[in-house]
Amino acid sequence: MGDFYRLKNIIVNNCRRVKKNLVLIRESFVLTCHYRHLLKEFVGREIKGRFAGTFAGILWTVISPVATMLAYFFVFSVIVRMQVTVAEVGTDSFLFFFLAGFFPWLMFSEGLTKAVGSLVAQSGLITKVVFPVELLPLSALLSSFILNGAGFLMFLIYLAFSGYFHLSWFFLPVLVIIEAFFALGLAWFLAALCVFVRDIAEVLNIVIMLWFFGTPIIYPGSMVPEALRPLFHFNPMASYVQCFRNLLFFHQLDVLVTLKLFILALICCLSGAWFFMRSKPAFGDVL
Repeated sequence: MGDFYRLKNIIVNNCRRVKKNLVLIRESFVLTCHYRHLLKEFVGREIKGRFAGTFAGILWTVISPVATMLAYFFVFSVIVRMQVTVAEVGTDSFLFFFLAGFFPWLMFSEGLTKAVGSLVAQSGLITKVVFPVELLPLSALLSSFILNGAGFLMFLIYLAFSGYFHLSWFFLPVLVIIEAFFALGLAWFLAALCVFVRDIAEVLNIVIMLWFFGTPIIYPGSMVPEALRPLFHFNPMASYVQCFRNLLFFHQLDVLVTLKLFILALICCLSGAWFFMRSKPAFGDVL
């Protein structure tokens, strides 16, 4: 009988902890929705601040991606002249192949990098004003997705005029949203951790660089040695890049892979929200 009551107490205590954790996660999303007007202001400030003091202003959202595409076109089409085949990747243009993976990667990597240091960079604001600080990593992430998404949209327009357009492209926003939630979970977790361990921001720069070369962006997945290919199944960005390319060039959406990415993004986002909300009360003491 005593064992029964002990087991009952263990189950009740675990249920209470789970309920408390779920309340924390729910609170992060409720606050984000409730203060969406403030989030809009933060995102606008992030975007305007990036081009503050420049003559071209917001036109840099067009100039920058066009310059990027022209630079890579010159390198890969004139200098290096790397070859890809339609049968292998869906296009014979290495530039198209590269940019189809590069822009989704750029949205993720730049957004994550900016979001991780957002709490430390705004420490003065956090310690003086009471507001949902989870909006800071989110706004940094969203601004990067918006700015680099503009470049991605220009690339899509160019692809459409080149004859690649297909109705399957309407599923692209689904992939972008799933990727954004995956990045948000990592951003919340790492931004909170960076408050206590400032080295996280520097370590992340190294990880992002290694992650880039470990993702088939500048090379087809078929070039990876057979012995190393199982490792790519543990790289979610490799799956994201492949999904974007399959949708753009083969006009196919792998439902099973997309579902796996969605589940991973959901777990990552909820875990990141939980860790952030658990760490949040100590931010004022550390910052």
